[in-house]
Amino acid sequence: MIATLVNNLTTEAAGESLSALCSEAKTKAGREAIEAALGGRETLYALLLSESPKVRKNTYRLLGALQNPKDLPKLTESLQTETTLFAVPSLILAIGALGGEKTLRAYRVPASAGPEADKHVAAIAAAYGKAMQQFDRVETETVYRLPNAREILCYAPKGFSAQLREELESLGFSTALQGDAVRIVTADIARVYRATCMAEALLPIAKDVPLEPIPIANAVGKCIGKRYRIELRGYLKDRAKLIERLKARLDGVNSASNYDCELRVQCSGETADLFWKLWNVPDERYSWRRETIPASIHPATAAALARYAGHLADASPAVLDPFCGCGSLLFSAEAAYPCRGLLGVDLSGKTVEIARKNAKAGNSRARFVCRDIQRFTTERGATLVLSNLPFGNRVGSHRGNEALYARFVQKLPSLLAKGGAAVLYTADGKLLERLLKANPRLEFLSAFRTEAGGLSPWVFAVRKRETAPER
Repeated sequence: MIATLVNNLTTEAAGESLSALCSEAKTKAGREAIEAALGGRETLYALLLSESPKVRKNTYRLLGALQNPKDLPKLTESLQTETTLFAVPSLILAIGALGGEKTLRAYRVPASAGPEADKHVAAIAAAYGKAMQQFDRVETETVYRLPNAREILCYAPKGFSAQLREELESLGFSTALQGDAVRIVTADIARVYRATCMAEALLPIAKDVPLEPIPIANAVGKCIGKRYRIELRGYLKDRAKLIERLKARLDGVNSASNYDCELRVQCSGETADLFWKLWNVPDERYSWRRETIPASIHPATAAALARYAGHLADASPAVLDPFCGCGSLLFSAEAAYPCRGLLGVDLSGKTVEIARKNAKAGNSRARFVCRDIQRFTTERGATLVLSNLPFGNRVGSHRGNEALYARFVQKLPSLLAKGGAAVLYTADGKLLERLLKANPRLEFLSAFRTEAGGLSPWVFAVRKRETAPER
């Protein structure tokens, strides 16, 4: 398998092959096999110059995973020339993995060119902080409670605020919706971080503060932690200059690589809203998440999707994930409500092995089988099919999805029990919607969009019809 993937590095499938090799490189045996198949670095170094940002990004990832310090000079050179922002985090993490402290200390996170670039700049800053942790470690104090009860804004993945609100109320909080956030008031910050549907929690400081260092510093007051980093969102001018001016006015120690809190400055025109985000709160929500694959769904999205699906299923559903990956959706369903069955099916033997390891780590009852879903049969059928379908831009291709989705949607009614529901998540929304609505054995229930890493995937819900409607 590894030899085939290496051979594919000179074809149009290079991006997908690099991603698969990154998974193989997680073990010592895998790295040794990859090195033997490569026989040198000529192919990988050539891919560093690819016109495809996806290929460059996955090449950075693989070089970091191979853990050979001799690759550091080439990665350092790439850091000076890479202009595609979404590829930079992988490059920074690879340099950090190879011990490139000197390179990283000389690096400066780029300024944002506008709101569209904000999420990429934030990802670069986060990757830089993670990479630098090994070089600049300082003990931080874990926080379980705040000194006083205060307002906390909890954010779910886009479109799932109702699921987060439901979960927070089940944890004993009184809630209110405030824009895209669920508002609570508490000092028990550790309990807040038991909400699996929560993507992040922010502690509001002030609104509409003039976008200047002195007003911001006055509004912030005493730093909530010993070490902090500044995160500018939506700032269109010289970011580095403003951060330096803020650092001179703020209490505490600014550190881009090791911090226990983040000062979030959400800019809008000439004013900003200010928030604290804590990074030193214990977070053990996803104990099963030991290994992932490149196309893995974010665990907060998986948790929210599972809760959403639970309202369409019976009281104790038999859950089937026909494209299970590392098992995230099944583990999330199991945590959200009683399930009488949890079964994952995936075509990749390696992926099924990862799912089984995760199940063991999380003490899950979920079972996993390696099989093509087209050849999979079930006597009773699942009462809930819940799945993250191949996107086409992360796994496979849109053209490949046209055939795969068509076969799967045709197969779907036979996978469902009487009255069973399916909740499907994909970025290839137009294709899947057309196929679902055209199938007379399926009743189309709902559709909405969410957000994931710069993409806007769709969530579709359908129910099995017992008889096709009359034409």
